[in-house]
Amino acid sequence: FRRRARLAPGNTRAAMTWATEITEKANQITGLNIGLFAPTFSPGVGTLSWSTFVPDLPTIEAANDKLLVDDAYVSMLDAGAKFALGGADDVLLQIVHGAPDASRQIEYATTVQTVCASGSLTKGVELGIEIAQRAEKTLGTPVLFATATTGSYGEVSWISGYADVQALEKSQQALAADAKFAEFV
Repeated sequence: FRRRARLAPGNTRAAMTWATEITEKANQITGLNIGLFAPTFSPGVGTLSWSTFVPDLPTIEAANDKLLVDDAYVSMLDAGAKFALGGADDVLLQIVHGAPDASRQIEYATTVQTVCASGSLTKGVELGIEIAQRAEKTLGTPVLFATATTGSYGEVSWISGYADVQALEKSQQALAADAKFAEFV
């Protein structure tokens, strides 16, 4: 599950303080491990993403129900509206390759998305899994491959997590140097 919201210009420090505090509150109320991420070195600077992995939809539904009846959380949510540029967008993804590892400390994540061509969803998912497997070998880090269950039909994503910026850079250099990977893609 991922929720994205774009920050309005100005009040950056106050907005980030609010985002961190509401993330902590949501984790406390739901018992989930919700991460707060912001794009760096890519499009969407100023966008915040809250994401978590859950075993099933009833888990996310129960978490949402807990949040919406908690007066302190709702007050924090309302107070944060002044920091937003428009509303928020939710996305549900289904992991079809790989598995999240809660024991890994992730500071940076890369996400690559595309939409499978009409009439080619099955082939696109098969190739997506193979791309993830090949990337894992080159990167030396897990690569999750997911299909969107909401949003654009046929959307797929590859997601990798890194402990720090050095690990991210090292993996991207390895991927760029792998001519066979680039040729396959």
